Amino acid sequence: MMMTALGGSSRGPAGLDTLFARSGLRRIRTLPMPGFASIVEAAATDRTGAAGGGTARMLRRMEIRSASDEDWPNVYPFYSVIMAEGRTYAYPEAQTLGEARAWWMEQPPGRTVVAVEDGAIVGSAKMGPNRPGRGSHIGTASFLVDPAHQGKGIGRALGEHVIEWSRAEGFHGITFNAVVETNGPAVHLWTSLGFEVIGTVPDAFDHPEHGLVGLHVMYRRL
Repeated sequence: MMMTALGGSSRGPAGLDTLFARSGLRRIRTLPMPGFASIVEAAATDRTGAAGGGTARMLRRMEIRSASDEDWPNVYPFYSVIMAEGRTYAYPEAQTLGEARAWWMEQPPGRTVVAVEDGAIVGSAKMGPNRPGRGSHIGTASFLVDPAHQGKGIGRALGEHVIEWSRAEGFHGITFNAVVETNGPAVHLWTSLGFEVIGTVPDAFDHPEHGLVGLHVMYRRL
């Protein structure tokens, strides 16, 4: 499985808590759910602040769960937009709904998940072994965040979910094989989650604005 990162904005190495704080939010908890799903909850306080007796109110509740066949038509619209932009993935462009499905909807031992907020799918990730056989102890993953919902910590929440799932599945580490070096938000996000660039393939990606740029290989031990 080739991995190219489309990061939601990481907004700082302290993670979702930093992102929420800058927006007047605080993360309440991440709840594990059956089938290795999770719910991320965030809240805000009134202007008096928690120390002054402010009352917290719920603002966001995002679920990350396994994708079903019925989810794919709702992932495909932002999948196709991201591929058409040509800045993050070396995938075929102008794929139909049916053609693109096999590129994103993983079969076991892989897995595809969706991030759902207010009943709408706002992001997705796929994950599984990086190689078969004697390479299957290293995992990999790919990520999509709906451009209309970037900057909300969705990419980070998906990344954290993938790390925990990969650890639970017994993977020794996770490698991202093809992170476009000009994709600064993604490189920053994965670095803040413990990944490091272990090499760069020069001129391996034909960027629509920057021309030939490198592809980073990033790795995190579990």
